[in-house]
Amino acid sequence: MITPIHSQVDPVWLSRQFPDLTDLQVLATGGQKQVFVARHATDGEVVLKLMHPGTDPARTERELEAASRVQAPRMPRIFEHGLLTGNTGTIVWFCEQRVPGQALSARIQARALSHHELLRLALHVSETLVAAEAVSIVHRDVKPANIIVDSQGEFWLIDFGVARHLDLESLTATVAPGGCGTIGYAPAEQCRNDKPDIDARADLFALGVTLYEAATGRNPHVDGARDRFEVIRRASTQQLPRLGSPLPGDLADLVATLAQPSLVHRCQTAHEAHEWIKELCEREGVR
Repeated sequence: MITPIHSQVDPVWLSRQFPDLTDLQVLATGGQKQVFVARHATDGEVVLKLMHPGTDPARTERELEAASRVQAPRMPRIFEHGLLTGNTGTIVWFCEQRVPGQALSARIQARALSHHELLRLALHVSETLVAAEAVSIVHRDVKPANIIVDSQGEFWLIDFGVARHLDLESLTATVAPGGCGTIGYAPAEQCRNDKPDIDARADLFALGVTLYEAATGRNPHVDGARDRFEVIRRASTQQLPRLGSPLPGDLADLVATLAQPSLVHRCQTAHEAHEWIKELCEREGVR
């Protein structure tokens, strides 16, 4: 797992470095980055991400590369990036499109998603995963906190910060415990950091767990677990409880297949999963 690096950037100092930005406000701080929201003179609402000094620059470059290579309609565009030098050291920054809306994690806390909302969630996220698969990129951190629901009810997959580029050398040490990602959503092969087995099927597992949580308000891998090892054991060995009424059986079948503990029992490609999801959506008139 990535070790958090705690470093704060003064917003007053930062605003002087970006004269084109106004209304600069802290959005989030944690892990490897500090995130601000602001308004740009021509780009409108933007998100400014600052990678803390000491962050692996190669991983930041991978995130930027993923954002430029994955061509999906519901994925934020990166406008520009560069370096800043402050009293804490050299900071890598990039400025990207802000998606006005609410994190899916917050939406779920308020209420479970309807049948049609669940299909739309599956359709939009799987569309982005197909685009990532086409350029040999695995997101590795699909979860409700990394999905934004916009004002039109569309679902945007964000934050390719720990993405795996299958055509490049891995940046995660082979012996790294837990690999990258978030336990409870990451499948067994990702938790074990079995690199040859980590591909789009890992993202499909995480999408299946996310759909289940969006439908029920709970993640059975996490709820009531004693510790992180219990969470990993559940995700690695236990199937999710089957979704029941009022949700239809074909949606329950989809979620159960995506979230299978064994990767050989899941859909084998993002494209295969997306075609299945499109069929369900077309039957229900969901776009």
